[in-house]
Amino acid sequence: MKIFSFVVSACTLTSLVAAQTTVITQNLQSCIGDGQFQLGIDYFPNKFTPRKYSPIFLPENQANLDMTTDLLEIEYFDYYKIVTNKYHNKTYLLYQCGATPPMEEVLSGRHQLVLPIPHKGGLAITETPQIPPLELLGLRQEIIAYIGDPQYVSSPCLNYAIDELGSVEVVFDPEDPWNSERNQELTDEFLSRHPEAIIFGGIFANASADRIMGVAETQERTNVATFDWISLYAALFNLEERSNEIAKETEERYQCSSANARSLSSDMEEDDRPVIFWADFFEGYNWSVAECPTWDHTYYCEYASHCGAHIISRPEDIGTQDEYGYWYLNDDEVLKLGKDADIFVFPSLFWDTVYEQKRDILDQFKAVQNKRVYDTQGGGPNAWYEQRLAEYDVVGNDFCAMVGLSNPHQNPPHTIKWLRNVFTGTVPENGACNVPENLDDQYVPVGAFCAPLEQLGGPNEGGDTEGSETSSSAPATFAGLALFLPFFMLPCFGNLD
Repeated sequence: MKIFSFVVSACTLTSLVAAQTTVITQNLQSCIGDGQFQLGIDYFPNKFTPRKYSPIFLPENQANLDMTTDLLEIEYFDYYKIVTNKYHNKTYLLYQCGATPPMEEVLSGRHQLVLPIPHKGGLAITETPQIPPLELLGLRQEIIAYIGDPQYVSSPCLNYAIDELGSVEVVFDPEDPWNSERNQELTDEFLSRHPEAIIFGGIFANASADRIMGVAETQERTNVATFDWISLYAALFNLEERSNEIAKETEERYQCSSANARSLSSDMEEDDRPVIFWADFFEGYNWSVAECPTWDHTYYCEYASHCGAHIISRPEDIGTQDEYGYWYLNDDEVLKLGKDADIFVFPSLFWDTVYEQKRDILDQFKAVQNKRVYDTQGGGPNAWYEQRLAEYDVVGNDFCAMVGLSNPHQNPPHTIKWLRNVFTGTVPENGACNVPENLDDQYVPVGAFCAPLEQLGGPNEGGDTEGSETSSSAPATFAGLALFLPFFMLPCFGNLD
């Protein structure tokens, strides 16, 4: 009897231990079943991991600076997450569907949205840069509305969903496009039909409006941190493992092009490095040129440093400031500043028009004489504005190729995608969606491949191992315990393999 009591007690104890050490190894893609929810279980083993970006091009005394995201944070609490958008000062409570949301958090009233996840109510986008992160995650089919003028959408498959399938509603009045009251009326009508939808709003959106989730990736300091906002979208669908993998691989390719440029320019004197002049022209205002007091002031400053080039920055004593704080240069000032640059980047649609107006001035530029002028229309009329943030690795490849510091031995060689030579290149039309094969596929950028000149090691070489060690520790513990148990107790544990 004592032996039987010992066995029963041991079985009960070990059953409790086994229950308490139950682990979920993947974020759930469906709801917890009725009666299946358990406190103390981590339902989100795959968590957002911000990229710890340290630019290769920085001097040694700054090499360990961590240029991670400043404005996005996701905290995990077993069965719910709190997403914080620090730019808009808003939080969003996301709880695993099938569980009850934490009432203390709900009753606090501090969260802009309280949502069960994976999200099932559909997504509405208001800006084209919100499209590529969803497509990279394979979530294009979750988009049910575009709030705005659809002529600016470049994604072939989203255009097909809008124009041919009608599965994406256009919330827009082409007869009165600038009427904010009319736009709000149409948005309210959309929400009345889709009350569970989430509307992604940009930096100028009313982040307190009904069903709005603010997106502020453009306010980050670096291209890598900007891309980290893909995890905001992923968190709504428990796809952090996928977004972490995409972010890691994209950063690795980006660092590859910078490492190649650094190797190729290591013997260059500072005066021999390629010089970029970045300038646009606005009718009625004059020339707007780059301002790069630091490498991370804005994206084009970073790309120049990334590729070992110099970019001409407007000196403080040149130009005229308008009422909104923007600086503009006249023809004489812009000629003096940029005429000797090796490369002229004109980030606009209208080079041909401006060249006809300003030929006498522009023909004096070294870059014009050498036909080394580029605009940003290589991917199509509006694709740069839609896809640049999500393809920062491809833009990095382009920049380094443009300045002549990309891997000359890469096979196949990199073909510049975004930066079009205005003298020799053409502006392509938007591509076609391969239906039905690619309609719901994950988007894969063209031109992202980078072959390193030399193999680079690092602290993350071979992948992160900490998580995998943690996930395998429980089976190992029970397998070891089995060695010390009498044979008649082993059925308490079942299969220990």
